[in-house]
Amino acid sequence: MSNYKLLIVGSFPKKDSKIYGGIARSCQILIESEEFSRFQIIKFDSSQSSSPTPHFLIRLYNALIRLVKFPIILLFHRPKVNLIFCSDGFSALEKGIMVYFSKLFNISVLIFPRAGELINQSNNSSLFLGTIKYLFKKADYFLCQGDEWKKFAIEKIKFNVNNTIIINNWSATNDLIKLEKSRSEPKVDKKINFLFSGWVIKEKGVMELLSAFKNLTNKGYNISLKIVGDGRLMKHSILFSKKYNLNNISLTGWADRSELIKHLEESDVFVLPSWQEGMPNSLIEALASGLPCIATSVGVIPNYLTNNQHALIIKPRDVKNLEISMERLILDPELRKKLSKNGHLLVKNVFLTNNSLKKLSTILNQLI
Repeated sequence: MSNYKLLIVGSFPKKDSKIYGGIARSCQILIESEEFSRFQIIKFDSSQSSSPTPHFLIRLYNALIRLVKFPIILLFHRPKVNLIFCSDGFSALEKGIMVYFSKLFNISVLIFPRAGELINQSNNSSLFLGTIKYLFKKADYFLCQGDEWKKFAIEKIKFNVNNTIIINNWSATNDLIKLEKSRSEPKVDKKINFLFSGWVIKEKGVMELLSAFKNLTNKGYNISLKIVGDGRLMKHSILFSKKYNLNNISLTGWADRSELIKHLEESDVFVLPSWQEGMPNSLIEALASGLPCIATSVGVIPNYLTNNQHALIIKPRDVKNLEISMERLILDPELRKKLSKNGHLLVKNVFLTNNSLKKLSTILNQLI
């Protein structure tokens, strides 16, 4: 089967760009995996800078250029199957058109939406829903991150239930799983290092995190916060830290793989207070590494994580409850230990890289 060509539409940023969003990380793991080494992989990059976010006209121009290039790539390479990752909004429309082009060339297609906001946008706009419904239904398979996505595909997109498949997040790689064994026994009096990893934007709950952390610092706790990533709120986060003399906040920018592992090793608690999500890579990576986590009840997170068992799960946009949850983990080393153990075991049982990629590979075999 090594002669079969698989075209992947996703995020393949240049090494020096330091963009490590969820789709970029998922694509990287996939193309480096042994499971997919048997395919001739053709990479079609749809990366977009988000720091700063380009003007709408620039985004439109870039999308049009990609849509002109896409059928040329199909004609030249003649892939057997196209795997298309998409985000929300404009990305979903662009990738839907790519699904349409693929079928014009009689190429099998799997569409894999990864942004939780896509469901909200579809609920808020019948025109948007009608457009992506028309385009997405032409795909052979609709891949989902969890039950909420599967319900959306079947009820809203009206996709064939037999071809709507849940593929669990595959970011729990072995190097992260091994970190759990190196964690020291939690203590009451030690400094607690909080970690956030992802896009530094309001939708990730960065404002709430900064406010909650400021309140806890003012209470006199020995804590630090490391924000790994970049985005529209990066400048605001720096100004916020300076305004309130929060010298215990560090903003690193994007981290490559080795740097991310180092940040996970040096941290005690992971916090992701997002307004919406699918099933975020950063959360799975933190759980895999044995970090106790705080997350919000959005996307498919509640489908997998039980509050007070695998993580502390709170409502989004709630500074007070976020502060309370962070304070609980500062004061209770046994709770940190419990969440660390249970979260790590959950990931080993559900989100291991090899298991998810084998399932995806099985679907591809059916299309070849």
